[in-house]
Amino acid sequence: MLQSPLISVVIPVYNGAAFVSDAIGSVLLQEGTAFELIVIDDGSTDATPAILARYNDSIVIHRQSNLGEGAARNAAIPYLRGDLVLFLDADDLIPAGFLNRFVSAAREAPEVEVFHCAWRAVSFDGTLLYAVENPLPLDEDPFHDVASCGSPAINAVLVRKSAFARVRGFDPGLRVQADLDFCLRLAASGAIFRGVPGNVAIVRRRLDSISVLRRQELAAAAVTVLERHLSMHTRCPACGPVDETLRLWRRKALLSQAARLAGRLHLTGRPANWIGMMLALARRPQLSIVALDHAAQRFKVPWRRRRKSA
Repeated sequence: MLQSPLISVVIPVYNGAAFVSDAIGSVLLQEGTAFELIVIDDGSTDATPAILARYNDSIVIHRQSNLGEGAARNAAIPYLRGDLVLFLDADDLIPAGFLNRFVSAAREAPEVEVFHCAWRAVSFDGTLLYAVENPLPLDEDPFHDVASCGSPAINAVLVRKSAFARVRGFDPGLRVQADLDFCLRLAASGAIFRGVPGNVAIVRRRLDSISVLRRQELAAAAVTVLERHLSMHTRCPACGPVDETLRLWRRKALLSQAARLAGRLHLTGRPANWIGMMLALARRPQLSIVALDHAAQRFKVPWRRRRKSA
């Protein structure tokens, strides 16, 4: 009988006194498989250090100055003893049996380096916000599939340490969309992906979370990540859906930037939209084609045909 692999669960936390115990508890309650729990305290100034100290030898704690979530995740690399690695944000949870189902999948498919599953987003009172009930369709062509479909929630992804070492962790310069970048780098490195049916991670949404506070940056960051990876990728027939996804993200980035700039000038009404867009284009002129497409859709004018006839 094959021995069950050890799982390294990594929780990065910054000022998580109000919720980190829930995340830790959801890991410590896992049964049927061997795991280690590494918590990286990213310079917390609240009661987080005192709360972590209560767990004694049940968890491994490492502290550093506040460098951000990506750097905190990467700080765990020297301490990983497991064959498999799971990153769990300090405000999220994993349900009973979660690790065991991943271990079973890993034993059955030793060639697979990235396992992923479904997830549900809930509020802190347990209200369901949305659910992805099945693993994303990423396994046939992981690079193009992740680029066009997006990445799973980070606590819905378990990675073999060999693949994690190959891509050298997360990009600490990305405050948002770091998970998308991480999964794309795994795919580009040749990692085989495998969905795990029946496993569902729990993502809890906070009003003061990074994804909420920086939600206006999501589209621009997605554009940056996709453009970076596509610049290193040889064009192929499978790039069509990725191009469409990138076009949609560029449009969202343009509209978000336009709204933000118009808001700073306290502009309102329809003129505010176009003034904001012109200011956004001044900052990112490479989005001019996106702006023309947006205008054509708003006014239902096929601008390319109109330009030819002008």
